[in-house]
Amino acid sequence: MAKYRYLPWGPALATLFLLLHSVLASPSDDLEFTRPQYNVTIPENSLPKTQAISQEKMGIFVSDPTLAIRYKIVAGDTDRFFKAESRLVGDFWFLIIRVRTGNRAVLNREYQDTYRLTVRATVTSNLRRELKLKAQAEVIVTVTDTNDITPTFYPSSYEVSVPEDKPLHSSILQISAHDPDLGINGEIYYNLADPSLQFAVHPTRGILSLTRHLDYQKEPVHKLIILARDRGVKFRATELASRPTTVTVKVTPVNLYPPEIFVRQFSTLLSPTDPNIYAVVRVIDKDLGIHGELDALEIIDGDPSGLFQVTPGNKLNEYNIELVHPMMRDNSISQEYIITLRAKDKGTPPRTTTQVVTVRLAETTDTTLTFEQADYDVEIEEISPPGSRVLHLKAAASSDRPIVYKIESGNSNGTFSIHTKSGLLTLATPLDKEIKPYYSLTVSAYDPSSRGQKRRTTAIVNVRVLDNNDNDPVFNSTVDSIVFDENKPAGSVVYTAYATDKDEGDNGYITYSLANLNPVPFTMDPFTGEIRATEILDYETMRREYILKVRASDWGAPYRRQAEMTLKVRLRDVNDHRPLFEKVGCKGYVSQSAPINTEIITLSAIDFDYGSTVKYRMVPTNDDSCFRLEPTSGVLRITCDLAKMNIRERTVNVSATDGTHFADVMSIHLKVISSGNNQRLADRGALMECRDVGVTDRYKKQLNQAKANNRNNDITEPTPTSFSGNKYSPEFPLGLPTEVWVNESLPVGSEVTSVKARDKDRGYSGLLVYVITSGDEYSFFKIDMQTGKLFVDAPLDREFISEYSLNISTFDLGNPQRSASRILVVHVDDVNDNKPVFEKNSYNFVITENAINNTSIVRLRATDQDEGINSALTFHLETDVDEFHIDPSTGLLTVYGNLDRERTDAYHLKSRVVDGSPDNPLSSTTVINIRVLDVNDNAPFFSLKQYWVKVREDLPLGVVVIVMVANDPDLEEGGEVTYSLSGSDTFTIDPLMGVVRLSKALDFETTQLYNVTITARDGGDPPLESQAALVVEVEDVNENMYPPTFEDVVVVGQVKENEPKGTLVTKVTAHDADPPGLNSQFTYSILDGDGMGFFSIDDQDKFPGTILPDIRLTSRVVTHLSVVATDPKPCFDANLAKLRHFYPSIRGPSGFELPISRLIAAVYQSKGSLAISWRGLLVTGFILFRLSTAPFCKF
Repeated sequence: MAKYRYLPWGPALATLFLLLHSVLASPSDDLEFTRPQYNVTIPENSLPKTQAISQEKMGIFVSDPTLAIRYKIVAGDTDRFFKAESRLVGDFWFLIIRVRTGNRAVLNREYQDTYRLTVRATVTSNLRRELKLKAQAEVIVTVTDTNDITPTFYPSSYEVSVPEDKPLHSSILQISAHDPDLGINGEIYYNLADPSLQFAVHPTRGILSLTRHLDYQKEPVHKLIILARDRGVKFRATELASRPTTVTVKVTPVNLYPPEIFVRQFSTLLSPTDPNIYAVVRVIDKDLGIHGELDALEIIDGDPSGLFQVTPGNKLNEYNIELVHPMMRDNSISQEYIITLRAKDKGTPPRTTTQVVTVRLAETTDTTLTFEQADYDVEIEEISPPGSRVLHLKAAASSDRPIVYKIESGNSNGTFSIHTKSGLLTLATPLDKEIKPYYSLTVSAYDPSSRGQKRRTTAIVNVRVLDNNDNDPVFNSTVDSIVFDENKPAGSVVYTAYATDKDEGDNGYITYSLANLNPVPFTMDPFTGEIRATEILDYETMRREYILKVRASDWGAPYRRQAEMTLKVRLRDVNDHRPLFEKVGCKGYVSQSAPINTEIITLSAIDFDYGSTVKYRMVPTNDDSCFRLEPTSGVLRITCDLAKMNIRERTVNVSATDGTHFADVMSIHLKVISSGNNQRLADRGALMECRDVGVTDRYKKQLNQAKANNRNNDITEPTPTSFSGNKYSPEFPLGLPTEVWVNESLPVGSEVTSVKARDKDRGYSGLLVYVITSGDEYSFFKIDMQTGKLFVDAPLDREFISEYSLNISTFDLGNPQRSASRILVVHVDDVNDNKPVFEKNSYNFVITENAINNTSIVRLRATDQDEGINSALTFHLETDVDEFHIDPSTGLLTVYGNLDRERTDAYHLKSRVVDGSPDNPLSSTTVINIRVLDVNDNAPFFSLKQYWVKVREDLPLGVVVIVMVANDPDLEEGGEVTYSLSGSDTFTIDPLMGVVRLSKALDFETTQLYNVTITARDGGDPPLESQAALVVEVEDVNENMYPPTFEDVVVVGQVKENEPKGTLVTKVTAHDADPPGLNSQFTYSILDGDGMGFFSIDDQDKFPGTILPDIRLTSRVVTHLSVVATDPKPCFDANLAKLRHFYPSIRGPSGFELPISRLIAAVYQSKGSLAISWRGLLVTGFILFRLSTAPFCKF
């Protein structure tokens, strides 16, 4: 039986080759395969003798019945999986490819999916033994997939650590399984083995995600078993499922909860001089481990003077709030402090919580002194003149008795002084940061009327002196003269200057320059101080000595300080020239009778180097027996008797040297002749002639150039006079006012006047600084040291001091320093300076959001120390809100509009009270904090009224379909939403998270659409709810796993000639292994063959598979038909039939061809099925064929 498995999403069909005959006809005698190449398929893992399936008949037509054909595979089957068999049906020898028996190995598509077999056909004859014909064809065998491999996980187990605050629906990890099968056989579905509300796994991607929040305290470790299965049909009924993988999810704790502060207060403190405990604070953190440990509990606001402290209590996580310092206050008034506590845990990141605690202190008789700070850090510029303000120290006391301030230590040189009554610390002597940059003073405050230690306190004042540009650069080198060789390359370093400056930063940063006015062949790097030659220097032609003025300047402000040095650079001669002969090309005549030592010629060579000595020699240096060259004088003499030597002509080569360099060799050509009648030659012994090359003129020109270049001295830039001295004292202009008037309400920082002076000096000698030397012992004013502008430095109070006589001095920064002073009288004018004060700085209330209008909240109260109209008070609500109103006269605050906590959950209302002063009304403000309490007035709401999702019908159970989210803006129980699902038990919903999961298997053929209702309900009293529709559309999945199969690939039928139309020829039967239903139904059709048009097959009617003749056969004929059994494919995947224009022809009863006159297409419906049929009509009018398509699709 030929069987093969269905390929996903393709049509399932089986092909049967049917031979109908009455009497054998005479086919062709050609021995050849019907096609040179065939394509067949066979499932992997096929049992022995399983036939490969072909959509066309394979083999050879043979006309002679005495001939026999045997097929053999001759190539392409190295593993011997296949066997070729022959089968004679009528006049056709079928080629059948089967699986060979006796082979231990099986076909494995994953190992090899295609075989190209070469099949040889051998023809033999019983009558003619010598006849042996051969033919050859190629058979391509495609091994189809049978889903024989289950998915495999790699790795086999997973472990992951996840923080417990991991967001919902975020990915934890991705599971991966592998299945080498094809199509849906290799498509993998993932699912959890056990139902879980905590996790979900994506069915196709294998991504594990969170569907509920993790909680380390409840369950620190989760172990999940994840299954994987492919979407194909099982290969064997007893096939084992794939091995699952185990995922271990370790929950790591995070800092989820902030600390909680609980305060237990005691009664009002009566005597803060004792370390009484005001409150016991307990801090609780719900986190475990390090995240639940407390790092610190501290006071962060409401205690600027440090009067309170937090100390450990007697129990774990318990703390005490203690009052440890006295306060400067009026004993007749109890004082209230609003302290803010902050608790911070040790988690990562740390979480904090704040809590406001109100402290009210009763009357006390404490007289303890305390400074505002235990340590003070101040800075002062070193150019500050004596009298400059350093710091105003204040000691807090609860009584009105006077306090005396004193510098106890750290002021051995008397650099600072302090006003004994006010505590104003000022500068007494000039500062020098380079000598002492830092001072640490111990200042005490004490009550002279008390002898106890309680009335004495100390503080440390750390004074850091800031640098100013008060030091000139200083050159470190004492060298004033250097020697530099000539001929060094341009850019060579001549000298490196280096200077230092005791100042810091830009004040001590130094750059360098040359101050020469005339051009010099040198340049100076401004940053490194390197002096380099800008060209090659020549001792013989250029200056031999240079005077350079080197200047070092700092980068200080407002003026730069600089220093200068003079550097003499002497150029040293280097032997860089070789001697040059003044005359060359000498030739002449020598008398044959000239005596020995006769001077022939005197050579002269010049060396351009200064002071060099030239010597001469013959080349080569071996002695010539007839001529000698004197090395010093350059005289060439005769040293032999030329007459005896019989010399006619001689060339003497000579050269000159300065000891290092040599002149070019010069040749002297001599001809020895008889003097004869030449009296001149006879008298002198030699006559010579040479060519002058101008060396002497060049040498003279060089000497003149050197003389000219060394005639003048270098010219340098003079030192700026702006730094030369301090000649003039500062002067105040005559028109400067001597008194000014200011209101006591003038804000701190306001400018009072300017006392600008002038100084005729330039630079630092003319730069002035200003200081108030006396008249401001309580430091109500300050003067800008640089500009002389006078400012208010502390709030003025005419009731305390109504007039100030300020002694203002100005100092220049010259050396020696000069100064000038003058008195400025400041009058303080009185104003309406007492503003109204609210009873409290802030108010805190709570109110429900359903409070009705005109509900009273608070009546504000305020007082004003002024009298009359200045104390008449009016209340205003400055915050622009519609929900509240305040009565201007009584200060009553009421509800004025509808409250909605979801819109605004808290109000911070700013209220102002204004006095009645017509000229300068004063006011103060308070803040009213109103927290709106929630009422369950909002139902949960979905973002959509209807949600639509599509899911495949073969998804595994437990898969997440959708996450339904409803929002409720209410708080606590009123905002806690739970979910429920109605309308189908195929799905379930997580009541807390709204995650909809698949709980029952889907079946497209049963239900294509689910319409369920999701209800979201809050936990309020009474509860509110809302609903949304969820439509789940089921997508069809092809479940047609098995194709129809025939018992055999060849069936033989017979019919007698002249039998009437409709006579039974034979019947073919196919079987489908799919379960009963649509997928196991199939139809028959004739796909191909030379019998098309002569026969038809009943496809679905009364006798399916019955083959009948359509015409009366009147002659003997052998007919081949290809019969196909086809089961349905999914309707949505069906191919549309396309009709092309064609002119088919058939072989009629007498062998002639009949044309088709027309094609008729009809659409008909039967039993819920839609079918399209075509009929072709012959010219004779009878039906030729009918073809129906898509009969299984339902609409």
